[in-house]
Amino acid sequence: MILATDWIPFGRGVRVVETHACGLIAVEKPDGILSHPNPGEVAEKGTVLISGNYSLEEEAFHVRDGQGGIRRVYLLNRLDSPTSGVLLLCLDEALAAIVRKMFSRSQVSKKYMALIRGRGLRSPRGTWQDQLLKSKGPGGGVRSETGAGAPAVTVYQWLRASTGSLPLSLIQLEPRTGRTHQLRVQTSTHGHPILGDRTYGDFDFNKTVGSARGFKRLFLHAESTHLSFDWQGEKIDFKASAPMPKEFEEALVSDEEPKGKGPKGPRRGAGTPVSPRLRIRL
Repeated sequence: MILATDWIPFGRGVRVVETHACGLIAVEKPDGILSHPNPGEVAEKGTVLISGNYSLEEEAFHVRDGQGGIRRVYLLNRLDSPTSGVLLLCLDEALAAIVRKMFSRSQVSKKYMALIRGRGLRSPRGTWQDQLLKSKGPGGGVRSETGAGAPAVTVYQWLRASTGSLPLSLIQLEPRTGRTHQLRVQTSTHGHPILGDRTYGDFDFNKTVGSARGFKRLFLHAESTHLSFDWQGEKIDFKASAPMPKEFEEALVSDEEPKGKGPKGPRRGAGTPVSPRLRIRL
């Protein structure tokens, strides 16, 4: 019997982390991979979550199922290209509608890990409440800024400071709303921009602390997603997680010696197969 994860042509380094018999699929997206192709652009092979035709109207990839047919793989949420971590997919249109509505109503629990500037916060745990206004950025892209806009609420928790020389802290972020670039804007607004953020971050900090030592990514990672709902008479409790990328730990223990002078191992997830093949039966 063919399994769903056998015929879905995932992009480079994308890894299945959890599935459910109802058709939910959780994958871990590496940084630098698009959640879906940008309209009007031809993406390089392997740089999109799934290879195949994508319908913006359906929010679904059209993929050959290995049996001569075309199946839809519905994208249930998104991550910015520089952000790594858990994304949800499903194979059923009705299920997609239910889960997307939960996301829109902030009924899905999401936790992120981030490396921020500074060794501490004013309070080790608290809530950021802002208003974010979405606008067009340079080149037609979307960006957000604080102002008279939609409410943005995030619960934060300081976890630990770096043990090396870099002035960094590891924090956990739980967004209670889902605004565009919410976590990136709020960390910056409250004085602790995320390392490697080229849009909302501290550019001098990124250069001297990040890229000078070989850390070229955005240090934001969707660690876990959890949702519970009723589906066809059954209570579904679905949780998926993806461990913190090794680059985070490397930055937290980094000393003054710049990266890149010695041999460097492969980046976590790069070039790895889409495994394990978790069981969704068709």
